Formats: sequence, C-alpha cells, structure tokens
Amino acid sequence: MAHGVILEPVASNLLNYFSPTRSPYYSVALAACFALAWVSDVTDKFLWPILAVPAFFVAAMTLWLSYDEQNVLSKVDHAEQLRFARSTSISFAVLSLAFAGKYIAMPDSGNPHLTYFYSTFSCCSLQIIIFVAFCWALNKEGALPGANRNYVQITLLTSAFLVDTVANLALASDEKVPEAAKHHLWTACGLAALWGLCVVFWCLKLRSVIKVVRLVQPEGPSVARVPELDPH
Repeated sequence: MAHGVILEPVASNLLNYFSPTRSPYYSVALAACFALAWVSDVTDKFLWPILAVPAFFVAAMTLWLSYDEQNVLSKVDHAEQLRFARSTSISFAVLSLAFAGKYIAMPDSGNPHLTYFYSTFSCCSLQIIIFVAFCWALNKEGALPGANRNYVQITLLTSAFLVDTVANLALASDEKVPEAAKHHLWTACGLAALWGLCVVFWCLKLRSVIKVVRLVQPEGPSVARVPELDPH
C-alpha cells in the first residue's frame, strides 16, 4: 500500500510534463512534421521550398529550444522520465519499422526500393539498440542524480522525427509522381538530420547513466559518491 502511495505522485509528476505549459515545443514539432510531409506532394519545384522551409525551420527551432530549456528534476523524476523515454522510443521505433517497412517492401509496382527499406531498417534499429541499452543501464543503476532537462519532451521530439523520416522515405518509394517523390526524399533527409542530433544527445546521456552505474557499485566498505546534477 505504501509503495502505491509513493508511486502516485511520481506518476502525476510525469504526466504533468505532457502539459503544453511544461512541454511547450513537442506539439509545435508535431505540427511542423505533419506540414513537411503534407507539402511534399507539391510538385512545383519553386513553390515547394516556399512551403517546406518555414516548417523545417520551426522543427529545427523546437529541437534547439528543447535542448536549451532548463528544468529542475529530482532524482526520482529523473529516473522516471528516462524509463518513459526508453519504453516510448522503443515502441515508436518498432511500429515505424513495421508500418514504413511494409509499405516500402510491398509497393504497387512490385519492385521494392531497397535503399529506402534498409535506411528505414537502420534508423529504427539504431533507436531500438540505444534504448535497449538504457533498459540495461537503468535496471542496474542505484541512484541517479537530479537533472535539468525535460526528457519527456526530447523523447517525443526524437520519436516524431523518426516517424516522419521513415514515413517520408515510404512516400518517396512511391515514384508515380517523380517530383513529389523527390520532395519526400529531401524531407526525409532533413528530418533524419534532426533525428540524428537527438541520437547524439541520447548517446551522451547513455554514457552519463553508465558512469553513474559504475559509480554506485560498492568497492570495499565505501561507495563512491554520485554527482548531484547530470548536465546531459
């Protein structure tokens, strides 16, 4: 009973981060991602950039602002947000691989675009591997320090960029309208660059978590002290 009482405020704090007042950028990023995919069907090579560039700029700015935003997380909130990140990121990657991979592998023409298929497989697999490593690290950690990031928001941005990257690769594989397919490919490349920045962030974060795992391992009668704040 006491365990449930302890978990209730933790879950409440985690859900609070879905509020636009706590995570103001992920809804903007979702809108920008949808807009980029939507306008890629414009076949005019002069009008398409006029529509796509502002949307991409907004998506890039949401990522930068999410990195720049400062939050104060307790040790418990820090651990819970990372657990949310690992399960959510793995789930989105698995579903993205399944849906986009099937679309690319079974085109109407009967000839799958293998470059797009293996690109989709590589991106989704990399995200899965990174967050499976988080599963391992978080299962071994003793006590994470506090932190100053909103990991819920960065998680949602990471998954949004991955989903839109592979969705545009899937749409690019349908070459019935060559100009639109080309625009979807360029959109996929731009979003993949943003997703790649997220991957770098999570790799650095994983390294810091692994360092904590090593620090909390007992060595003789004493245990190494855990740093008070994780900068990543």
